[in-house]
Amino acid sequence: MTICFLFALEHEAEYLISHSEILDDTHLGYAHLYHLKHEGKVFYACVSGVGKVLAGMAAAQCCIVHPEIDAFVNLGIGGSLNAEKAPLLSAIIAKDFVQHDMDTSALGDPKGYLWGIDKIRLDANTELNGLLRESCAKIGLNYFEGTIASGDHFIAAEEDKQAVVEAFDAIMIDMESAAFMEGCYVHHKPFTSLRVVSDAVDHDTEYMTYRFPAGEKACQVGLTLLALC
Repeated sequence: MTICFLFALEHEAEYLISHSEILDDTHLGYAHLYHLKHEGKVFYACVSGVGKVLAGMAAAQCCIVHPEIDAFVNLGIGGSLNAEKAPLLSAIIAKDFVQHDMDTSALGDPKGYLWGIDKIRLDANTELNGLLRESCAKIGLNYFEGTIASGDHFIAAEEDKQAVVEAFDAIMIDMESAAFMEGCYVHHKPFTSLRVVSDAVDHDTEYMTYRFPAGEKACQVGLTLLALC
């Protein structure tokens, strides 16, 4: 199985790339695509840039330009919406994805409804999630499974967090996962996401402190997963 790991930022992918042999690298529009090899396994890693538009575009471009890619896994960091269940430096494996800022409720739709796709939630791939669970166990990383809510908004205020929890029962927020999912969904490619918690209570301070170790842990899961494929 040929895997492509999707990242929002270069620093989230840095550990994975630095521990792999770079066979080639190129750009697909804004996205930076690496062709890599680690312990005999050849795979891809794509860095999209921040936000839903760049994330969705990057996933779709990878699907179109490299049809040999069998499955996609987003790795990176995110904010916990429940610091007790999902504390700092624990991992969230996505059960499903929602876009918390998608809102056509003025037209009578439920919040988060995706026109054309006609769904609110898009399910993560169960086979890939099984590989992520096994990979977390192998490196001793605590994980929780739940809904990841994405939107073009870095949410720090408690009232904004609670609004997302109440609307979608989400456990984590980020700015790309659900858009990566949508790009893969429309191209019929299996997808899931694992994000390590970089901020849980004091989002501004914790993010700046834990973003690098959280990204490293996510990459360690990815490299462990390769050996299982």
